[in-house]
Amino acid sequence: MTNGETMTKHEFLEKLNEQRINLWKSIEGLNDEELCRPMAEGKWSFKDTLGHLAAWEGEVINAFEQKARGERPTIGNITDFDAWNGVEAGKRKDRSPEEIRGELQHSRVRLLAIVNDLPDSGEIWEPERSTSKMLSMLIEHDQHHWKQIHDYRARAQTGCA
Repeated sequence: MTNGETMTKHEFLEKLNEQRINLWKSIEGLNDEELCRPMAEGKWSFKDTLGHLAAWEGEVINAFEQKARGERPTIGNITDFDAWNGVEAGKRKDRSPEEIRGELQHSRVRLLAIVNDLPDSGEIWEPERSTSKMLSMLIEHDQHHWKQIHDYRARAQTGCA
């Protein structure tokens, strides 16, 4: 996403907002039943995808909070992403779409507050730094999943899903 170029705090905030707006637009007009329907046999629903994004965003928030306390972030201990995703999906399986949307909204508010409290400039924004890497991951993650949802819905409208 950044091609190794340094992004400013303001640019990160803009990209985080832009991709989240696109995510919300990708599910616009869907009712709870549609949000809970798997995209294919054995695949996640739109609700599950939103919960997946909330889980990762929560993990990044946790990492920022751990760093602020002088602790080593535990996000680096996640090596089996499929297993971690499965555990997190299981935690959210019985939550309603409204609860998942609320979690995703709340996590973004918390993340933006953390980012806003960071210095406006300095080496923390260099592409190789963990701050930049984590925020870039969240931006790319939102983008990947909203495009996936958008493409699925486009195929469904033409009867090709």
